[in-house]
Amino acid sequence: MEFITAAFVGLLGILIYLLIKYPDRSIGTKPRTDLNGPKGYPLIGNILDIYKDNKGLLMFMCETLTKYGPNATFTLPGLGRVVTINNPECIEHVLKTNFENYYKSPALYSIVYDVFGDGIFNSNGNAWRMQRKLSSHLFNGRNFRNIFCVVFEEETKIVLNTLDKLARTGETFDLQDLFFRITFGLDFNCLKNLKDPVKFATSFDFAQRVMNDRVENPFWKITELFTEKGHKMRKACDYLSTFAYDIIKNHRNNPEALKDPRDILNIFMNAQHDNGEKLTDKELRDVVINFIIAGRDTTAQTLSWMMYNLMVNPSAEEQLIKEVNSLLTSENTISNYENIKLFQYTQAVFHETLRLHPIVPKSLRICLKDDVLPNGVPIYAGEMVNWSSWSMGRDERIWGNDARQFNPKRFLNSEDGLKPSQYKFISFHAGPRICLGQNFATVEAIMLATAVLKQFKFEMVPGQKCPPDYARSLTLPMKDPLLVKVHHRQY
Repeated sequence: MEFITAAFVGLLGILIYLLIKYPDRSIGTKPRTDLNGPKGYPLIGNILDIYKDNKGLLMFMCETLTKYGPNATFTLPGLGRVVTINNPECIEHVLKTNFENYYKSPALYSIVYDVFGDGIFNSNGNAWRMQRKLSSHLFNGRNFRNIFCVVFEEETKIVLNTLDKLARTGETFDLQDLFFRITFGLDFNCLKNLKDPVKFATSFDFAQRVMNDRVENPFWKITELFTEKGHKMRKACDYLSTFAYDIIKNHRNNPEALKDPRDILNIFMNAQHDNGEKLTDKELRDVVINFIIAGRDTTAQTLSWMMYNLMVNPSAEEQLIKEVNSLLTSENTISNYENIKLFQYTQAVFHETLRLHPIVPKSLRICLKDDVLPNGVPIYAGEMVNWSSWSMGRDERIWGNDARQFNPKRFLNSEDGLKPSQYKFISFHAGPRICLGQNFATVEAIMLATAVLKQFKFEMVPGQKCPPDYARSLTLPMKDPLLVKVHHRQY
């Protein structure tokens, strides 16, 4: 009995000590009285602020930015001290000037590892450099003309045929789901019946939601052991891995595919490490999964938000259609790589969509050594820096008083032009890790959008929320279906 009493008193003493040491921040973090930010709770920091009103981490970040400015701070269990760097100068410092000092943290690596493995989005150092070097070979001009643009044109024709059938029947359908089905770059055979779920898509989207939830739950490794969500996550990850390994296996067993110089997977299957060894099946599996999210989510989600914005901004749609009709004819209904640059207003609509609806809405890095940002704010080793492209796109200090309005002309009339500073327009990331596929995504989206909008007009089904809520995920899909009807455009 005396032992139990002593143990209880000891534990109580430790708890009191910790409550005194961490009165408004998560355990293990140092105070930052030099920075403003929302006051946290003892030991757990600001984790409850994320769950308040079911707002989630992204909305919490945006509210913190709006209230406390571009350099604010908060603490979260598992992540520790987080300092926001939502201004172009600080972002350039972290992503370019002192690039080697800011890594993807072990905590975030663990959160997404069972899906992304050691792929390009989850790796650091030499592993990242090797994949970056290999990936860069994919996006040269020759590959664009001989491989990607051919695929884009084939995909666009499939979409046009599908929309023609839907226009004839007059049925209501989910436009976002349609875009997800035709932008995989792989044959899922999923356009035959739009009402049939695609197992890969449902597994992949579920896994992304769970990984996002893990960022907000420091105890996810424990809770997922005993919850239905954890069980479903393990099944989803097993399926995704099996799917990727089957692609690799089928490729190896197809001599004709192995000879095809246009085949993207061949580039990685024939690649070698510095020691001369080829990539293992595990490394190829990570490549497949990482490239699927890069090719699928970027285009499908951007097109969904783009079409929504045009439907609710008829003057923007009218101007875009005017440009499309001046550049495409009834004989040449699909643009090509050479004339994409002529669609300047369409590109402005594309960029404005990404400004307000960036596919990767939030990012985190860990500081390896003590550092000082350009504005004099110190970042200490072990602290996290955070920026949110979604929040920055709504920041009047960066984009002016109309920051929250959809205004494509801002890209036509700005000094930056159609390609603004990558540290201001952060939708494609920036610095050495800038998205290699940004030209890929731009060409694909504009080629498809211009061909579709020349022939068809979308009509939103009444009663839907405007603007749509985003789903809480690693990327930024719409939470609910984007229900529309499609009509043949009348001239």
